[in-house]
Amino acid sequence: MAIARWGTPSARSSNLAGTTFNTRASGSAGDAINFDNTGNKDLNGLVTVKLGSLTPATGGSITLRVYSGDGIDLPDLNGGSFDTYTEGLTTTTGPKVVIFKMIRVYPFPLIFQIVNNAGVSTAASGNEFYIRTYNEEVG
Repeated sequence: MAIARWGTPSARSSNLAGTTFNTRASGSAGDAINFDNTGNKDLNGLVTVKLGSLTPATGGSITLRVYSGDGIDLPDLNGGSFDTYTEGLTTTTGPKVVIFKMIRVYPFPLIFQIVNNAGVSTAASGNEFYIRTYNEEVG
């Protein structure tokens, strides 16, 4: 009988955020973060978002949107179909680290987008975005 196990994860990407999260008003979505999975064709991803110092309101969160292209075209942001993942934020003052586990990635170019639902604007700097992709192995 074959046993499925986790494959070795890829190395963590460089910081893909640029300035897309800087000073984002609550309720607003960031700019596109492009990621190409056509070569690796990984199945899953773990996304780490680091936010500079802020004090979220009670019930504050961020949402990760994942848009998939078809290998030629990418969809428009803030419309069309996308997968969503939401994680809560603590209400303490300071930088935040949010990890989105088991993100489904597709074997095409992808767009990631973060929606700020913190109840306050994000920091003007110190915001980061990383992804590590991985698969399952059967042996």
